[in-house]
Amino acid sequence: MLAKLEDIREKKAKELKEKLSKKSKKGAANKPIEVTNKTFDRTIKENKIVVVDCWAEWCGPCRMIAPTIEAMANDYSGKVVFGKLHVDENSETATKYCVTSIPTLLFFKDGKLVGQIIGAVPRQQIEQRIKTIL
Repeated sequence: MLAKLEDIREKKAKELKEKLSKKSKKGAANKPIEVTNKTFDRTIKENKIVVVDCWAEWCGPCRMIAPTIEAMANDYSGKVVFGKLHVDENSETATKYCVTSIPTLLFFKDGKLVGQIIGAVPRQQIEQRIKTIL
């Protein structure tokens, strides 16, 4: 009985490892990833489509849009990578992309900025922009 349980455990561990390996090969996560001044360029270059949420802890509209970004990261996993850039801690990147109001969503395709949305907008508006990029 114990040997059978061990076989099942090993099989499940192998399945999980394969699933995680496939997910990482796609280059997309099912939740937003943190991007910083150091990781920003690599993130937008290594992934075909990236949406970066520029935010700050003190920003009410940023907190309002956060659940939408979380849900979309899961729903678009494998197609779009969602990143979160904390503008107070990464002002160099925020300045580079002229982020003067938050939340700001930056849309990248093949490493190039292809659009932005400023403000806490409905999910439909974000999806509409993503569909034009896909």
